[in-house]
Amino acid sequence: MDELRALRNENARLKQELSEIKKESTQYLQNVAHQLTAPLGAIKWSIEGLKTTKPVPIETRKRLLSSVYSQATILIHLIKNFALMSNLEADHELGQFREQPEPVDMLRLCINMVNDFKPQAVDSDKSIKVEDGSFFVYRKRRLKIVKNLIAQAISNILENAVKYADKDSDIIVSAVNEEDWVGLSITSQGIPIGEKESNHVFERNFRGEAARQEVPAGTGIGLYLVNSIIKIHNGKIKLLLNNRVATFILLFPEGDLE
Repeated sequence: MDELRALRNENARLKQELSEIKKESTQYLQNVAHQLTAPLGAIKWSIEGLKTTKPVPIETRKRLLSSVYSQATILIHLIKNFALMSNLEADHELGQFREQPEPVDMLRLCINMVNDFKPQAVDSDKSIKVEDGSFFVYRKRRLKIVKNLIAQAISNILENAVKYADKDSDIIVSAVNEEDWVGLSITSQGIPIGEKESNHVFERNFRGEAARQEVPAGTGIGLYLVNSIIKIHNGKIKLLLNNRVATFILLFPEGDLE
């Protein structure tokens, strides 16, 4: 009798768990669809503006093409995030990478990532730049990483910074080192992150209250993926808060420098 009761309780628990997973999956897919639709719609609108048979002023053409580039960057960024969700955790459990780590010039990587987001930053009246001089801490050495994964981690933080930073503010990418660690930091001023929220920003599906109010649509997987990527590299991530200024620091073992 006790065994039957236990089985019924377990069955009820599994049904409840399945229902919650189904609900979460439905909400996630709705968010994905919404986030993909926005940049696609903006790209379509810009292309239609360029297709007109009437003469289009050169400045208008530049603005429309810049918009296409910005929205395409966002679209690629989103698709890469969704693709990463399907394999990162499996790779971490296996203790291996789908791609092999390689020595990477971190200054060049950061410059490339910043250049990808510059049009989007300019469109929203923000500045984004790399402090080249700070990268002396690498002493011309390269960091052994999975380049595509770290590029995606940097992109996720930059995308959030551009999205949530104040107008006329600067987004700064710098190199950092701490004892036996080396890495980079990304600093921006914008939507505040509460002290309590800071303990949850790297959790899957978590979005801060202010961020949800500013941009209702969102999956809450960007920083979760950043954290997962850094863990795979045996690194660590920090979030430093000073009023409206947030600094994300990505650190890697100094022994990975070559």
